[in-house]
Amino acid sequence: MEQKLQNEQGLLNHCRYLLDVDDNHIAVNDHAILDLDNRVKNVLTFQLLNPDRVHQMVFNNPQKLTAEAILKKLQNREPVEDTSYIRFFFPFGTEAGDFIDAERGKLITFETESSDWSVAEGVVEERHISFVISCYNQKIIETLFSVYFRGKNIQSYAPVGLTYVYAEIKNVVGIDDIIKVFPIQKKPAVPQIHRFFSEQTTTGGSGKPRLQWQISGAKDGQITPGGINIFTLPAPGVEVDLNRSMEYRLSLKGNAAETAAIVNLYVQPPDILQLDYDPAARQVIWRTQYSEALQLAVGAAYMSVKERGTMEIQMPSKPQVVLRAQGRIYTEYAALHLQGLTLDKPQIFRSHARVYPHYIHTKWTWRTQDTKEVVFQFTEDGSNWHNAATVSSGEFEYLSERPDKPKNPEKLLGAKLICTKSDGSAYPVLLLEGEVMSWTV
Repeated sequence: MEQKLQNEQGLLNHCRYLLDVDDNHIAVNDHAILDLDNRVKNVLTFQLLNPDRVHQMVFNNPQKLTAEAILKKLQNREPVEDTSYIRFFFPFGTEAGDFIDAERGKLITFETESSDWSVAEGVVEERHISFVISCYNQKIIETLFSVYFRGKNIQSYAPVGLTYVYAEIKNVVGIDDIIKVFPIQKKPAVPQIHRFFSEQTTTGGSGKPRLQWQISGAKDGQITPGGINIFTLPAPGVEVDLNRSMEYRLSLKGNAAETAAIVNLYVQPPDILQLDYDPAARQVIWRTQYSEALQLAVGAAYMSVKERGTMEIQMPSKPQVVLRAQGRIYTEYAALHLQGLTLDKPQIFRSHARVYPHYIHTKWTWRTQDTKEVVFQFTEDGSNWHNAATVSSGEFEYLSERPDKPKNPEKLLGAKLICTKSDGSAYPVLLLEGEVMSWTV
């Protein structure tokens, strides 16, 4: 190739208006960065443009040769006279004028504009790695239209300085056979953070979110708080203990440059978004977020559940469901009376409680239909009942003390709704039992 260039100086760069590269700079890795498996990957995009001085450029392939077949012919020194192709040459080695080393040169891939084009994998020959690009069918490029060829995954390990990429265009109707020389400036790699993230950004406070990253060009990297040296880890990721909302910072250094990125992780109290019952399908439906542990009680049966779901159930002897969402700041409960939803006129009765270390906040809501009288009562001890409301639909909130004992069970208050029909007869009493909840599954 080098001798050919010397013999064909008259052909060089005659196509500067036909083929060009978008950016002729690449970052080069140094040995320390490679040892850290932290290499820089470059992209070179070549644009083939039909200028206004050419009516048409036509790529022909009458024999339907693939790029691999063309490359094989060229390696065997067989003539390729009637098939159009472009051949790129990347000089390899470790000298100042070289582009890439041979092994990493084989990793380069070419991306083309459409499936009409085919690319032969890189082949090492003499001091160049070459790629052949051709069009399987005839391709006509009209005036001021263009196509691109993008060289990707360029992991250049070579000294800083000036190098070249050569492109040979052959057998294209409308232009002469030409060789284009692209000067490529190799510059030192600087640290870059391509991604710094956590798939789970919000927890209930007892989870361990995993920080992950994709970087290049760095010799030193640290995550704070914690002073975690990322290059001592077996993989680009680390779990962090999160007991309050935190800001994590990834800092990189390399080649006298620095960069940083931030991820915010949040601790949120549990939130029960939905607890419902469909009498027709006999299904309980629930939806929550931010809880580290969820349990569902159907009557007297307890079970662990996921953050959202549905479950078909039989009406239990204690006709209520309770959903418990455990969190760091408080534990949240939602309870729903099932029998009231199955009456001829559905009566809705539910409660919502948040159990803090020293007190419990409980809120009951109800909505009745075709009722003459409604009495809402609640109890703290299960024996003494207090009349709290007589409205047909409403809500009632109550704050109760919780004994200051860390292992004390969560004592939920009980409540009931006594409804009288418009004709004077009574509906069944709707009772939400307020037992001591140990919730052992």
